Amino acid sequence: MAHLTTDTASFEFIPAKKLKVYLVEEDMHSREPMSLAILHLLQEGEIESATVFKAIEGFGEGRVIHTDKTEISSLNLPVTIEATDVPEKIESIIEQIGGLMTSGLVEVSRTFILRPLSNREDRPSSQGEQPC
Repeated sequence: MAHLTTDTASFEFIPAKKLKVYLVEEDMHSREPMSLAILHLLQEGEIESATVFKAIEGFGEGRVIHTDKTEISSLNLPVTIEATDVPEKIESIIEQIGGLMTSGLVEVSRTFILRPLSNREDRPSSQGEQPC
């Protein structure tokens, strides 16, 4: 891992991948929302972090704009799930996510995680590792 030092903070510089899954609210898997099914899958896969965002406007494959501004078009708002971790962990979960989906879009991009070095000793490790 590389270290990045600036005037205000020092960071551990970790190569990572960001996974973004684009859905709509009405997408389901079994009897639960698809977003929740994918979030549980990411948690079970011990992905570092994941967040579900509900949009106020957007469109998808059908190019129909859904917005929370009108009651009729607010029934199927866009939902995005973002997850970030080391490349190996993101790559290992992509196929499982694809197996759940029948529509939507999956995006994977290279990124970096910047973890403050000054906080490493102060916080407990989530995976039982010793601090650097």
